Amino acid sequence: MIKANGISTLAAIRSLCIFIIFLASVAPAQQPSQAVVSDPLAQLNSSLQRLVMRVSPAIVQIEVLGYRRPSDDERGDETQKSEADTVTETNTSGSGVILEADGYIVTNAHVVDGARRVRVSLDERMQPPFQESLPPGRTFEARVVGKFEEADLALLKIEAKGLPTIRLADSDTIQPGALVFSIGNPEGLKNTVGMGIVSAVSRTNDAERPAAYIQTDAPINAGSSGGALVDINGRLVGITSFIVSESGGNEGLGFALPSNLVQLIYHELRTQGYVRTGDIGVKVQTITPTLAAGLGLSQDWGVVVSDVEPNSPAANAGLHVQDVLVTLDGTPIRALPQFTASFYTMRAGDHVRLEVLRGSERLIFNLPVLEKNEDSDDPIDSISNRSSPVAELGVLCISMKERPGAENSELRSDSGVVVLAKLAHPTLRTSLAAGDLIRSVNGTPVSTVKGLQSALEKFKSGDPVVLQIERRRRLKYISFEMD
Repeated sequence: MIKANGISTLAAIRSLCIFIIFLASVAPAQQPSQAVVSDPLAQLNSSLQRLVMRVSPAIVQIEVLGYRRPSDDERGDETQKSEADTVTETNTSGSGVILEADGYIVTNAHVVDGARRVRVSLDERMQPPFQESLPPGRTFEARVVGKFEEADLALLKIEAKGLPTIRLADSDTIQPGALVFSIGNPEGLKNTVGMGIVSAVSRTNDAERPAAYIQTDAPINAGSSGGALVDINGRLVGITSFIVSESGGNEGLGFALPSNLVQLIYHELRTQGYVRTGDIGVKVQTITPTLAAGLGLSQDWGVVVSDVEPNSPAANAGLHVQDVLVTLDGTPIRALPQFTASFYTMRAGDHVRLEVLRGSERLIFNLPVLEKNEDSDDPIDSISNRSSPVAELGVLCISMKERPGAENSELRSDSGVVVLAKLAHPTLRTSLAAGDLIRSVNGTPVSTVKGLQSALEKFKSGDPVVLQIERRRRLKYISFEMD
């Protein structure tokens, strides 16, 4: 699987033929004595041009300056691959879609992961009157309002008014075979348009992926992430998210997050900055024939409980690992994405009715819903404009008090500087690791990144340096000579 950050010739010809046949079928019959007043190809050409001109201004290019982990292919030898907390400074690009005229833009969460700076460039073909008030280069600094990693969606905000927007389609009505168009910025090529069809709906290429996607053979490539998949009416069907490819390029297996789910997540991110989802304290997995045979389950499809969190509503009600989920509030549960999405609209205080199969016995549970805790344990998720590189140590850090979720930290220390990641190709190698909290330098406490940098700048090459750190709630010293 490759995240898209295009339609084969055969697919393009097929789509074109379908459209021409459609136009010919709806055209009024001509009398033999009448001249043909229109050409189906000309009608198609004009219709596509109007569609693109109407939709393209709402598609933007996103440039991200930040830090990312190298992919496995980029890490090289086994020594480098073992350094999973190493990051490198990168400048990447993606796509976005304007949903509100006052500057709210949706894109994929992976486009802005590790971002320190985000810039949005508008379409050069922006029509009056807005174009008269654009800044030079039509580029805006953007703020990340929030992200929802589970569905790979993020919301950005730029300070602008009167922007062109795109209407949303009802993705629940989309059927395989529907003609669709992808619009994005593959390889940085702004507002590239491709045509294809909907190959399948409610699709996932990974049995454990919690979201269901629209599959399409419309062109999607690197840089298309966060772009638009639109229907023949110019309405947003989905946000293009990733491709499955052996070559790294488009092979007609693209996936877009459905517009109905985009709308739900957008509303939550705009109003809350995060997505509130319900939780009952269970983890579930997709049932495969092998898993069913090994555990002796009564069916080889659907979802099974793989974990029950202690003291959760599920545990208190008596749900067990290996229980097969049959229905949720009367609706049959057939796949993991369906079960997961059911909790996106639930809130703390709601109740759900679960029917499960335990062996040959059917059981009913009525469970209270709690709010799901989405806090991440990955230090790199804290990278933001508040984090800074400490070149002397070859690490990226943030003050403990500025790190998101600091109030819920289980660290023993009250202050210090948290190591978010190690920088690639450092001049000085130390045994520091992501998650370490630097408490002091040669016995002098440090509480900010600037304070840590100032303390290290005083040392000359060969001077002894001793850092006191906290790692997994234990204190220890790290000593070395300044390079």
